[in-house]
Amino acid sequence: MRKRSILIAGLAAVAAAAIVASAALAAPLGPTVAGNDGNTQAIGAVIAPKRLAKTAFTPGTLEVTTKTTTTTAANGVPSPAVHAVIDFDRNARLFTKGIPTCDPALLQSTSTEIAEEKCGKAKIGSGTASALLPVGSQVYPVNQIVTAFNGVPQGGKPVVILHTYGTTPIQTTLVLVGTVSNYDKEGYGPRLDLEIPKIAGGTGALTDFTVKISKKYKYKGKPASFISAKCPSSKKLKARAAFTYLDGESITASATQTCAQAPEPKVK
Repeated sequence: MRKRSILIAGLAAVAAAAIVASAALAAPLGPTVAGNDGNTQAIGAVIAPKRLAKTAFTPGTLEVTTKTTTTTAANGVPSPAVHAVIDFDRNARLFTKGIPTCDPALLQSTSTEIAEEKCGKAKIGSGTASALLPVGSQVYPVNQIVTAFNGVPQGGKPVVILHTYGTTPIQTTLVLVGTVSNYDKEGYGPRLDLEIPKIAGGTGALTDFTVKISKKYKYKGKPASFISAKCPSSKKLKARAAFTYLDGESITASATQTCAQAPEPKVK
């Protein structure tokens, strides 16, 4: 029994360390924006590697971090976000051909392990999330594991599924489904339109969310990447996100990263 207790404690410590390490590696946040309802919102988006060709798309990764807080709620729980529209720089692009797809219906009420058993071939990234859940007079933090999957296209548009799972203080599974389109305005390109399900009927709220998309694979015998980007003359890549909350308030936050121009790849 003692060995079992030590093992459980050890696993808990490893899990906690993983969450802390992931948070430390999260994309730096842009300016925090405050809404009339007291909610505050910030977003960070980093495309790697930092050195990208100027005209040719370079395979890479995308890490997105969001943070929601409140300055007015007595219990510290912000009004939960129910919808988000995230725009990425026009010098970024998504490529999904050849990646297996997952039906979000398969992921409802599942653990991370079962979700990966059902849709592991469609996995495109991972991360962590935190939520606040009021229970009576207490507010409990809920740490969750995030797993990203390539979804079944809707109307010809790529779909991204974000599966989150936590067990403390209660088992919680959220499945966020977003469609990707080409906004192609104001210097932005890919647009992710994401529905956010309610936690405990809307009493709980996601506060921190980080996901890193890093899918590289072979398509028709050639290297391919879910995320690719190039570094423009300005040497800056931008992103923005418009969040709508359960109380009807909306906030738009933005972020900018710098990039460096690498030599153009040789044409074979």
